[in-house]
Amino acid sequence: MSQRHYRALSWQMALGFTLLAGVCALAIGFYMINARQHVGANYAALVADVVRAQQHPVLLRHTLDRLQSPTPQLDQERLENLLWRIPQHIDGVTYGLERSQLDSGAYASALDRLRRVEEQMPELQHHIDDVLGGAAPDGLTRLGYVIENELSWAYSELNELIHVAAAEQRLTMERLTWAIGALVVLVLMVVGGLMLALLRLHREREAVKRLSLADELTGLGNRRYLLEVAGRLHEQSLRNNQPLSIALLDLDLFKELNDSLGHPAGDRVLKAFANAIQEEIRQADFVARIGGEEFCILMPDTPSEGAFELAERIRHHIAGLTEPTLGAPTTLTVSLGLATGQGQGSHFDSLYSRADKALYRAKANGRNCTRVA
Repeated sequence: MSQRHYRALSWQMALGFTLLAGVCALAIGFYMINARQHVGANYAALVADVVRAQQHPVLLRHTLDRLQSPTPQLDQERLENLLWRIPQHIDGVTYGLERSQLDSGAYASALDRLRRVEEQMPELQHHIDDVLGGAAPDGLTRLGYVIENELSWAYSELNELIHVAAAEQRLTMERLTWAIGALVVLVLMVVGGLMLALLRLHREREAVKRLSLADELTGLGNRRYLLEVAGRLHEQSLRNNQPLSIALLDLDLFKELNDSLGHPAGDRVLKAFANAIQEEIRQADFVARIGGEEFCILMPDTPSEGAFELAERIRHHIAGLTEPTLGAPTTLTVSLGLATGQGQGSHFDSLYSRADKALYRAKANGRNCTRVA
């Protein structure tokens, strides 16, 4: 029964550990996916703003180059569009930088360039109005190239800074993920170790319990085992109102055998006797050694007739044991006392007292016989 319980407990712990490992694996996977998305989200919008803003110096240079051509042309619509878009993107990039995790000192110079550009927008508008009024485009082109250069440098620095920061953060998150994974593995190892320790402790406790209920010499149950089983069988008899029989067995003249052949030979005889009993009893019966040469058999759901038949089979079996089986140059007989009770009458103390009196009569009547109380 304890072995089945141990195997069931082992399977339950193995299943629990497997489920825990699966949950941890799913949690790590979910964390890695979300971590990567979070890393990307941190800089995706800022990179997009910088990339879009990098088009402005290109468009501005293209417009200014057309003013320097042999046939100067002023693209008023593009310039006015740039005058509106450049400050808008500068504000967006500034807002994104200030909300990011970047060190403000790392982008301070680039931000200063962009602010100077913002300050120069009104002057650039003034030059555009002058050119439209017929003035030479020299002032417009000179300021435009300065603005274009400032924008190019600022956005180039920011683009490199953001990509480096994103790469560093991604590397940090990957290291953190590995660290968390290692921590989870360590936790699983600790949990697994604790489970194994609990199983080992349970197994050792069951082994100690078995030893406390077993007779060291014969391997049969001892008196404590007998009392525990008798209590359960009494309750069973109360429930189903079926008879419970008990047999007390005592080896005849065993003291003389011990004195003449020695205790080692006596121990071998006791072992052979215990094996012979186990060969005859049913799987539902319980046998225990309760004294030196005294044994007891509990037979649940067994009337007096069935108990007597079993007792006689055991008696004839014992009488037929030979010297090689006994491990000593002797023959062996056994006396038996039987008692049967039902319901309230199946209490162990009552059955034992009756069976003991029957065993006394068997001893008094010449031994090697069975008597029923």
